[in-house]
Amino acid sequence: MNANYQLDYIEGIPAKCPVIGCPAQLPPQQLLAHLLMLHRPEDSMQELGDEWQNICELDLFELSPGSNHVVDAIAYAGSGKANRSRPIGQELQLLHHLPILVMLYVRPPKVNVEQQYILYLVAPVASRRVRAHVSLLSEWDGSELRGMRCLRNYLDAPLNDSEELLHCNMDYLIYKATDVWKHSTAGAMCTIQLSVVLLGEPNLFEVPDDQQEQSA
Repeated sequence: MNANYQLDYIEGIPAKCPVIGCPAQLPPQQLLAHLLMLHRPEDSMQELGDEWQNICELDLFELSPGSNHVVDAIAYAGSGKANRSRPIGQELQLLHHLPILVMLYVRPPKVNVEQQYILYLVAPVASRRVRAHVSLLSEWDGSELRGMRCLRNYLDAPLNDSEELLHCNMDYLIYKATDVWKHSTAGAMCTIQLSVVLLGEPNLFEVPDDQQEQSA
């Protein structure tokens, strides 16, 4: 399995807006801005708190190869311990929520190369403090299958929790097509379930630790 698949390339591929009736198709970062500026947050995003499990169901027959797909649009509120107002109103409180898109890219099949399903998170900032436990759930016994985690590029510094957690704009998970289909339901609708559990405190003005040490 070729793990060296750059997010810079994947993130340039458009995805359909998840709001019903909206025809917009934009690259993920532009799509996130589109949701924040042109749609009401209570209609386009669901709010999640720290350690809340969200299970997303996808129909495999609707996932076109070579395309990006929005798995979920999230307004992440953290633990609520920092005087955050949780409910989403007509205006998303960017100081209190971190907007996140959970994206899935389906790599086109190639001769002698197994097809891949690539999961990644898109947010306004590349956060090390907010991370996610993302896994594929078995439709038969509910067990979790972790994908192979890869850094966005070779110059990124390793993350302390690199084996377990996914970070916004920084890394991605790769699943082999055989594993995805093995964990799907059988029948007319072939579906898979993805579990997303967010952790940490959102901060749009996050400063990397090395910059904080330099300014101290």
